[in-house]
Amino acid sequence: MSLRGKWLLFKTQHSQLKQQIQQAFLQPSRQNRAVVPEKFAANIVTEERRVFGGRLLTAASGAPLPQHVLLFHGGAYTMQGIDSHRQLMETLINEANLRITYVDYPLVPEATVDETVVFAMRAYSYLRAQYPDDQFFLMGDSAGGGLALTLLQQLKLHQEPLPAGTILVSPWTDLSMMNPDLQAAAKHDPYLTLATLKKIGFEYAGDHPVTDPVVSPIYGTFDDLGPVQLYYGTNELLAADDERLLQKFQMANGTPFRAHQMKSMLHDYILWSKLPESKRTLKEIKQFILTGELE
Repeated sequence: MSLRGKWLLFKTQHSQLKQQIQQAFLQPSRQNRAVVPEKFAANIVTEERRVFGGRLLTAASGAPLPQHVLLFHGGAYTMQGIDSHRQLMETLINEANLRITYVDYPLVPEATVDETVVFAMRAYSYLRAQYPDDQFFLMGDSAGGGLALTLLQQLKLHQEPLPAGTILVSPWTDLSMMNPDLQAAAKHDPYLTLATLKKIGFEYAGDHPVTDPVVSPIYGTFDDLGPVQLYYGTNELLAADDERLLQKFQMANGTPFRAHQMKSMLHDYILWSKLPESKRTLKEIKQFILTGELE
């Protein structure tokens, strides 16, 4: 673990961050304008579309490569994307010349899984039609990682064309929060709590059982999903479920994967862009997207 990582862990463990995060999850603002066209650097071209009850923001250089990333942001299905998501997009655009579409999907409490997953499916089909020559990748962090995996499984189920690859960072894949190992893991996470995530999980599920694969993709089918990269930190609440997810990938056929267990890292550590671990992860992600090959 890097010195910066140790400092971040110490800082978060000795702050009011956990209480602030829970309040933000349970009382989400809809005034967040972190990922909007005017916030991007001048060298980045953006196009914003409001379709299917949500928003798509596509960003790229003037002449991007054909690789096109659909970014599903985290935030426990209640919060909009933050500055770190925009900075992540800018880094990938500037360093790898990718095209990236930020998927601003319907959120709890205004929506449930029904609206959110339908929007994701329609957005994927819409973008494939708008950019027929592009090579698509799914990428999601936290709840966005869970949604990206759900979309991947639903595309397979409905025999739709699959993306060239999928990147999952600290994905939230079991919204039931019933894994008994989570109790021990919760003690090490400086900003996620079991009670809050369980409450939101049942709200997001709406009329579905919380163990329905469309809600919690860990209960879905993992065969023939194409290449997947998985990243998670050992210091996060969801590490216990990420290890279950890893077992699902290991037992699957036709789903090559590469898992990266980041020692002592926090949940969604990639959003702390100055961490050496985050920089190394981004370098690996860029390589995967540009080559389509797992290391």
